[in-house]
Amino acid sequence: MIGARRAIGTCAVALFLAGVISASTVASRHQATGPYGLVQAQGAPVRPSAAGDSATLSSPTDASAPAPGPQPAGPAEPVGPVALPLSGCPPPPRPDPGSGGSGAWRPSVLVPEDELPAAPEPTALEADPRAIGGKGMWVWKYRQTEGGNADAIVARAVAAGLSQLWVRIGDSRDGFYGADVLAALVPAAHARGLAVIGWGFPYLWDPAGDGAWTAAALAWRGPGGATLDGFSPDVEESTEGVVLTEARVRLYLGLVRQAAGNRLVVATVYRPSDAQWGVYPYAAMAPYVDAFAPMVYWGCTEPGEAAAQAVDRLGDLRPVHLIGQAYDMADEGGRVGPPNAAETERFLDVARRGGAVGASFWVWQEIGDEQWAAVADYPWRLPA
Repeated sequence: MIGARRAIGTCAVALFLAGVISASTVASRHQATGPYGLVQAQGAPVRPSAAGDSATLSSPTDASAPAPGPQPAGPAEPVGPVALPLSGCPPPPRPDPGSGGSGAWRPSVLVPEDELPAAPEPTALEADPRAIGGKGMWVWKYRQTEGGNADAIVARAVAAGLSQLWVRIGDSRDGFYGADVLAALVPAAHARGLAVIGWGFPYLWDPAGDGAWTAAALAWRGPGGATLDGFSPDVEESTEGVVLTEARVRLYLGLVRQAAGNRLVVATVYRPSDAQWGVYPYAAMAPYVDAFAPMVYWGCTEPGEAAAQAVDRLGDLRPVHLIGQAYDMADEGGRVGPPNAAETERFLDVARRGGAVGASFWVWQEIGDEQWAAVADYPWRLPA
């Protein structure tokens, strides 16, 4: 995901322009016991206004007409927009980065485009998206997440009403390295009805090589035959050392699709802002993935607006699971201070009412107590 953190192996930092976040990202089938059920959107979908990314959205007004199927308990009225500017906005001026480059790690060998094998043909998508329904949380630095104690992680997740955990398990530099973490976490999570989605960072210098380590992750089997419920590749751009072209991403995702079988493949992607919508290869990725998980780190944008735009644009391609901001952007030159409870509730409410299958937050080891409480209090609980 983006910035200095990615240079040491992280998942997502937002890019800032004029105090408003325009493109986001910082630097990833359950067993029958899981309490999953797809949540239908309640009320009218929320749409971004014509004024663009910096405008404030109105709340949906038709909240009285429930969608078909079982509905989770929720606020009687939609959560209204958060007043702009948000606390900590606009961010202070960024220092001149100089000419030293991003410092992101890069592989040593680039496989030329004309030497790549043909991408596998897309196959019928059979994975059930319910495992990414409701609320979730992203785990990057496992030992800084409840001290690396799987039982403590699961207990806190259950207490907060989460339905899934997204856990980093591999990348192009080190391959699949998450077996020990998964052996401890997956059985404990499944026993409490939580799905576990592995995630990793492919640089796409060698898409077939990236496909191989991802396949190893998906082939992992733990105690009692436990497996991942799916995999989410974090697909970045050149600022993070990635060589992102349509041919490379099709080859990689085609191989991941083959390895996943009927388990979920969820593409972690940039927020489809105006700056990204015409250049990032969402359409090329769509035939190979079961869902998109855009990184909606809203920064100084009204969080409901950012959430609605992502669902509105990507929802025509695949189901959408939103990733929200749960960290302080100051050390990346962005907004100072973490999101508050009102922003978090607004983000979750627009996501649920607007048609997202679920929403999660980046990142566990940085989220503060106020935001944790807001996540726990928002009633996006899936029916058994």
